[in-house]
Amino acid sequence: MKLAPLLASQWRALVLSTGFLTRLAPARAATDTEMAAGVAHYPLVGLLAGLACAGPFLLGLLGGHPWVQALGYAALLLWATRGLHWDGWADLMDAWGSAATGDRFWDILKDSRIGAFGVLGIVFGVLGQVVLAHEVITMGRTGALVWAPVLGRAACVVLAACVPPGTRSTLGRLTSAGATHMTVLFCAGVAAATGVVLAGPPAVLAAALPCACAVAWLAALARREGGLNGDFLGACIILGELSALLGSVLA
Repeated sequence: MKLAPLLASQWRALVLSTGFLTRLAPARAATDTEMAAGVAHYPLVGLLAGLACAGPFLLGLLGGHPWVQALGYAALLLWATRGLHWDGWADLMDAWGSAATGDRFWDILKDSRIGAFGVLGIVFGVLGQVVLAHEVITMGRTGALVWAPVLGRAACVVLAACVPPGTRSTLGRLTSAGATHMTVLFCAGVAAATGVVLAGPPAVLAAALPCACAVAWLAALARREGGLNGDFLGACIILGELSALLGSVLA
């Protein structure tokens, strides 16, 4: 009798996380406790996003035109996520590229206007995603397109567990609250298992190093600046996705 309420709560957490991170479910109001509980579902949301964005091309859409498929994949990811993670990526690139520290770092990070480093970050980030997606398509490793969003969101959970949230961050606080040891182990396990199935063990091993380096760099930067916020988490998702694609190319 206790199983039904548990399944219902987990289903609600998955739907809430999907609506928060993507357009694939309606956005809904949620309590802090529900937002924290949804963190464990981030890799599953990534899997849904990967299937939705790579699925048309896996089924043969625009077959024989890998560059168009790669661009379409990147565009669908942008649409599906509302550009949420790229916004954090651009903000972090502006703050980090400015070489500012302390309050000035956070002022730049939270400035809604984009600067030169943010523009460069988006250009090279999206370009890297398109180029790497083209490579995995031409190499016949298209399962990596589905896996990349899974690894990105798992990496985000690991980062949230490594660094306490900053006093200026609400999203960072909620994500860190949900990133318990069991949640981290679950998310890492989902990322590894789906990677083995979709991209192969060599790709998982090859992606592990750049992904770990990305998490370590962001963690060190966050500690230096007194905590992390949602922009750090968004940037980590982008770097995790790029790591998955790079690992699949190198494997």
